[in-house]
Amino acid sequence: MKKWRAVLPLAMLFALLLQSLPACAAGLLDKPALVQVGVIDALLAGGYDGSVSVGQLPRLGNVGLGTFDALDGEMVILDGVVFQVPASGRVRRAESRLTTPFAQVARLRPGPALDLPPGVGLKDMEAALDAALGDTGLFAAARVEATFATLKARSVPRQTRPYRPLAEVAKEQSVFEFAKVRGTLVGLRGPDYVRGLGVPGWHWHFLTADRLRGGHVLDLTLESGQARLAPLRRLELVLPEQGLGGLDLARDRRGELQAVESGR
Repeated sequence: MKKWRAVLPLAMLFALLLQSLPACAAGLLDKPALVQVGVIDALLAGGYDGSVSVGQLPRLGNVGLGTFDALDGEMVILDGVVFQVPASGRVRRAESRLTTPFAQVARLRPGPALDLPPGVGLKDMEAALDAALGDTGLFAAARVEATFATLKARSVPRQTRPYRPLAEVAKEQSVFEFAKVRGTLVGLRGPDYVRGLGVPGWHWHFLTADRLRGGHVLDLTLESGQARLAPLRRLELVLPEQGLGGLDLARDRRGELQAVESGR
């Protein structure tokens, strides 16, 4: 009898722990997520066929970035609206019937604004955001409302089959130079360990305040601005139903990604 009295409290504790596991799991699943369509190395290898309709993306978040089927321009998702920046640089609202081979979407909730240091370049701005984030092992989303002394953006032309690797296509990019421009940056950040899957570090797309021009950000000089930043502790990955077969995903494409992101 004494033996059972000793064991009973432990059994009750174990039962309580088991009951709490679903609640803990539910708490984790309620955390904000980065939802990603496709794999960055597949895009680098020339996998430009869209797999998810653009009309579904605003259900997944209110900010985001990516591209379109056949690499038809840069995607910017802002306030739940999907914008398309073609090689002309003239922004239009993307038709919901379009599809995407690669996109990242997150839900950025209103929160305190972070004043950004004036006069800094892209790398120093990113360093300030990383310092505010604290844990660079997390994913993150950011929205920056600012005036830029200078900003350089780009887009790429729509592709036709047979598709070439992205590093080759990026050599034909259209580059847009802005001076004293007001607008919005949408940024998503991946930790270093997402190499091959996503983009390590910050990845930025831009829209002017009138939503008429924009593109993938190559460089900038900040005049003044504020950022809203959200850490993301979950990653949800959506892979195409047709799979990723036929693409060379074994190659180390870090150099290609760096060249594509920087525009060099």
